Order: sequence, then C-alpha cells, then structure tokens
Amino acid sequence: MKKLHRYVTKNFIFTFFAVLLFTVFLFILSDFFSRLATILKSSAPLKYIIEYYVFYTPFVIYFSLPFIYALSSVISLGYLSFRNEIIVMRSSGLSIFRISMPILVLSILVAAIMFFGKENFVNYGLDKATFIKRHYFEKEKLNSTWLNIGNVFIRAKSINEKRRQLLGVTAFYINSNFSNIKKVLVCSVAVFKDKKLVFYNGYWKDFPFKEKHLFAKISIPNKKPFVSLISESKLKEPYLTNVIKMLKRGKDRNYYLSIILFRFLYPLSCSALSLLSLVFVLRITPRKSGFIWNVFFSAVIFLIYIASFQVIVSMSKYSIINPFLSIPIFMLFWIAISLYNLLELGV
Repeated sequence: MKKLHRYVTKNFIFTFFAVLLFTVFLFILSDFFSRLATILKSSAPLKYIIEYYVFYTPFVIYFSLPFIYALSSVISLGYLSFRNEIIVMRSSGLSIFRISMPILVLSILVAAIMFFGKENFVNYGLDKATFIKRHYFEKEKLNSTWLNIGNVFIRAKSINEKRRQLLGVTAFYINSNFSNIKKVLVCSVAVFKDKKLVFYNGYWKDFPFKEKHLFAKISIPNKKPFVSLISESKLKEPYLTNVIKMLKRGKDRNYYLSIILFRFLYPLSCSALSLLSLVFVLRITPRKSGFIWNVFFSAVIFLIYIASFQVIVSMSKYSIINPFLSIPIFMLFWIAISLYNLLELGV
C-alpha cells in the first residue's frame, strides 16, 4: 500500500507543479499585456516590473489553487486510468478513495497553507504590488492620505516613501469604543521604525481642545508594514482578527460573516473539488477513452464552481442572501453531487 501511495503521490506532485506553473504563467502573461501600454508610458524600470509580478503571484496562486489542485487530480489519476492502472488497482479490492487517499490528505494540507498564507503572504504581496502599480506604473503622487493604526487615525499631507516618513501629520486618538476623540496630535514629520511610528517635534491637545502640550518625540506601536499602511489593495481582505472584532460590534454583520466563512471554506474547496475530480477519473478508461474530453469538461465544471462561489460570497456580503446558510450549503451541495455520482459509478 505504501508503494502504491508513493507512486500515486509522485505522479500527482509532478502534474500539480506543471499545472501550477502553466496557470500562473497564463495569468501573469494576460495581466502583463493588459498593462503593457501603461508600463511603456510610465517608463518604469525593469526592477519594478519584476517586483510587481513577484508580489502579485501569491494572490494568483491563492485564487486559482482549488482549480489547479482539482485539475491536477483529474490529469494525474485520469492518465493512470487511461493506462488501465486504476482498473488493476480496483480489481485487487481497492476503492477509488483508498487509491486517491494521498491526494485527499494533501488537499487538507494545501487548504491549511492557503488559510495561513492568506494572512501572512497574499495580503502583503497585494499591498506591495498595488503600491508599485499606483506609484511607478500609473505615477500617482504620494500625498494627502489617511492611515489607521489601532485607535489612531492619521492624516498626512505627503509621504516620503524612501525615508518611510509622513509629512504634515495630524493624528486623532479615538477612545476604545470608537465613539469620541480623546486627543489630537499635530507634528511636521513622523517616521516608521521597527514596530512603531514615531512623531517628532509637535504638540497635542486633550479633548475638549484647550491647552497645547509640546513634545520632542512620541511613538505608538505598529505591527503593519509601511507599504500595507500607505497602499491598501482593493483585492485585499481585512485580517481575520480585525474582521472578528468588527463582527462582535454588530455592524454590517453579514459582510464580516461572509469574509470569515470565505476565509475558512474557500481553501477547503481543494478537498471538495478533489472529491468531484474522482467522478471524472472513473469515467476515463482505455476502452471508452475520453481522457482529453473529461479533462476539459472537468476544468469547465471547476471554473463554474469557483465563479459560483465568488458570486454567492458577494451576494452574502451585501445581505442579498444569508451567508451562514448559503455558503456552507453551496459546498455541501457539490460534495453531495460528487458522492452521488461516485456511488453510481461504483467506488
């Protein structure tokens, strides 16, 4: 059994990385040609073009990974079925679940990587890529921006990106329940340093605003990267801890609940679609052939799944449908369809 699982795993991993590279290449190539006119017009250095796609790639991988994983399952196991190897394995008493066990187990590991990678790599990459796109491709100036660090809201008249400085700063300290302003701080410059933002040479006033208090240096803790603060990506979702805090406050409940459900359930689509891929694997035999047709048809079904998932999440965010019912039921529906078809085919 161990030799069999090693054999299946080896074939799957080789196929997975081939499909991953091909899919990412297509995404990047499509994005590059859509931005080519803007890049040429901006005369952006090659360094920033490469950096943009290095930081944009984690999002591409995250978004397309369930599709890539499921398609790799169909191709790797389907090719074994086309060569009669799956039939031989099943004739020795093994079910399709036992044969594909390494792939199903790996899908859980990939789901965990997606979940933690979203927080630690994908969001930062999106911010960095957005920053490069806005300020080196589209030549937007870094001025008049608002930042938020915890309970402090900061307005800067301009930003010096190379020195990591905010210029012409006004900072509003809000109380813990965000209902009122506690104090206002004004200074000429603030500098991002390791895990803190330091304000220099200014004054602050307690609410109600009367007496000025001069200071030479005041700092506030900051765990967010500099780029993440000054260039929020539209594609980036809030960090899970922040979403849970907002959900507890009771405002826009469906919006934040949808984000939480998406964060947990979208990675699990790797497992759901892997189960569905077994249906197409069992339909491939040397006698019936249809290898290419089943790979193509399965790819279309997987794309429909991902597109439908995105539509349902979007509808849930805006309270068109109930997120707590619609998103889990959507996944359970596809799992039920997969199991029904597998039983019909004789697992």
